[in-house]
Amino acid sequence: MKLLLAILPLLLLLSVFGCEPKDEVITTDPDAVLQFSADTVLFDTVFVSRGSITKRLKVYNRNEKAVRISEITLAGAASSPYQLTINGVQAPLANNLELRGGDSLYVLVKANINPTDQNQPFLAADSILFTTNGQQQNVKLVAYGQNAYFHRKGSIGTTTWPADKPHVLLDSVLVREGEVLTIEKGARVYGYNKSVLLVAGQLQVQGTPQERVVFSGYRREKEYLTAPGQWEGIRVLATSGGNSIKYADIKNTLYGLRIGNPDKAGTLVEGCTVAHALQGGVVAFTSEVQLVNTLIYNCGQYGFGGLGGGAYELLYSTIVSYQNPLTRETPLLTVVDFIPETEIENQPTSIRVLNSIVYSDGGSTVDEVLIEPAGAATEVSNNLLRTERHREQFSENNILNTAPKFKAPAKYDFSLDTLSPASGAAKVLPNILQDIKGVTRSSTQPDAGAYERTID
Repeated sequence: MKLLLAILPLLLLLSVFGCEPKDEVITTDPDAVLQFSADTVLFDTVFVSRGSITKRLKVYNRNEKAVRISEITLAGAASSPYQLTINGVQAPLANNLELRGGDSLYVLVKANINPTDQNQPFLAADSILFTTNGQQQNVKLVAYGQNAYFHRKGSIGTTTWPADKPHVLLDSVLVREGEVLTIEKGARVYGYNKSVLLVAGQLQVQGTPQERVVFSGYRREKEYLTAPGQWEGIRVLATSGGNSIKYADIKNTLYGLRIGNPDKAGTLVEGCTVAHALQGGVVAFTSEVQLVNTLIYNCGQYGFGGLGGGAYELLYSTIVSYQNPLTRETPLLTVVDFIPETEIENQPTSIRVLNSIVYSDGGSTVDEVLIEPAGAATEVSNNLLRTERHREQFSENNILNTAPKFKAPAKYDFSLDTLSPASGAAKVLPNILQDIKGVTRSSTQPDAGAYERTID
């Protein structure tokens, strides 16, 4: 008995070492392969010389037993445009990694594509190779590279931005007073985090219905296409005048257009789309702005705001908010003779609104028009408006509080359905013969809003 008691601890210790957990036992079975969170790691357009965001690939061992990954490497080796970080270590190669049964690890992938002489997007491909128990598996790496013009912090004189390659704003870029920046039709301008285009001189955006100019955020992944606040936007300064922005799409901004140039020649915004602005779509301070055939949707504050007085004209435009994820507490169309939270008030104010649509699906506000003083509205006619505040004032020659019946607002299609009350509701304006897409407007009964309805 005494002998048994003496050897019992030794027997218990041996039993512990003899019961190694199954998930730590390394299998050499060639069928014990890895699984991955994706078979392809896809990078949307990467602007060369700036690198890219980092993508994550998760590697799973779904087996009960552990496996030894003898090698993780890039097929392109040192010439690969990609970098790997494996278990927190940046290296092009990792050997003899043990992965317990049911466990996983992360591989971080970054694309760094060198400049080429190509102006068109090009493909940069490689693979990550995993070797386990003599079996090789791979995960494809695919990136679309794009050479670009990079505009760093500073000021520019009279110049033209061509459309052959994208333009990337890396910081604030100032058009100097007395100078002109011309942006050619078809050009693409991408704003990096906190970047802004400042205009002290003059801006001439020369888009057409067929070759629009695009201003958007730098991130090209699908989930960022409608994300607001990725860059500041376009800011027209006090010394600027005579700006013309035609057929441009301005998205993902803090403010799409922020205009503050009292007593200067006005800004024309024609055929444009302004969307997904964290604050306002087009906001002007004591300025002069004309909006023609323009669509503004899903902004976090004003769609169009004229603050501190000014002279504003909205013709054939659509300002809406539908399924907007941003919380909004101000009317879509706001024109007032004061600037909130300042001492600026009682400024001369005028607003003319013809053939336009101002509407929403509700949300935090049900009245989408605010004009103060009421007499600032010099002409408001042939519009479709959502307003209780101005119901009596605008009861004649307008359609009030009636849903406009857009084709597919959930998909940001704000063209008119066949049964829309805005169809044929506009009056002829002889100087405006086409809509936002270049469609010829009816010569007798045009449609209200930015889009002339076509019959499919």
